[in-house]
Amino acid sequence: MIWMHPLRAAACASLVVLAASPPAQACSTCKCGDYSITLLGTEKPYAGRLRGALDVLVRSETQGRGASARETDEWRNTLGFSYSLSETLILGAQWPWVRKRIRDANLAELEAQGWGDADLVAWWSPYRSGDPSLKQIAGLRFGLRVPTGEEIARNGSALDIDVQPDAGALAPNLGAWYRYYRFPWLLSVSGTYYFYGEGRQNFDPGDAATASLLGQYAIDPNWAIQLGLDLRHAQRNRFDGTPDADSGGTLGMVYTGIAARFLQELSVSAGAQLPVIENLHGAQDEDAVLRLSLAYDFR
Repeated sequence: MIWMHPLRAAACASLVVLAASPPAQACSTCKCGDYSITLLGTEKPYAGRLRGALDVLVRSETQGRGASARETDEWRNTLGFSYSLSETLILGAQWPWVRKRIRDANLAELEAQGWGDADLVAWWSPYRSGDPSLKQIAGLRFGLRVPTGEEIARNGSALDIDVQPDAGALAPNLGAWYRYYRFPWLLSVSGTYYFYGEGRQNFDPGDAATASLLGQYAIDPNWAIQLGLDLRHAQRNRFDGTPDADSGGTLGMVYTGIAARFLQELSVSAGAQLPVIENLHGAQDEDAVLRLSLAYDFR
């Protein structure tokens, strides 16, 4: 039986990394939920799998109010590769190409694009139950966000942190995940904690905890529908050591989407997220998020 590669509902980037006024903004640093699920996949793992993946994310947010309001539009295209060293150990890497546009209340606009920060991930699954049909899998997730992204500058000066592709902050992260298979159903649960270091322009992102719940129902072996919930709670960000009042808090988003598999090797998924919990500090407003994911198994 074939299990669909899902669109991770964790597509909300920088929902809690916001600020009160244009002089002290915070660029996006990470996303709600398990942003690396495309590379891990929900299929039952096998040794020797080499996977390439592309995630396309479109999102927008508004931060601040009145004369200090700022809108941010983001298009993030993330290329990734993973390799299964064994049935219990998978290694992966992701690197995003990001384009951002910010608009202030005075109608001033700024746009930039470039490579963002790379993510290195390892999934280890010591718990496996129900062989040979394999009903349950559980394990740990080890990750590291590396500040490999570009800092975009014009006329010799770095552009506003909000329009930069990424924050340029080192971020070790640790999590756990669980999968339950009972055709035509699949249940996936994961959680991760991010330990952020200081980024560029004296911007220090707050540590964040994320959690994802994804349910999947296979209409047939090649098509599935998905419903999920992603949560994120983050500490306030800091600028020059001063807490940003309009950052941090708790956000929850509901995801709905579809997934399909073509020619056994290609998985495609698409869906949208809608915010349902917005217990965020200060003036922060996140719009719906759209996402398209493709994964191809070379072997």
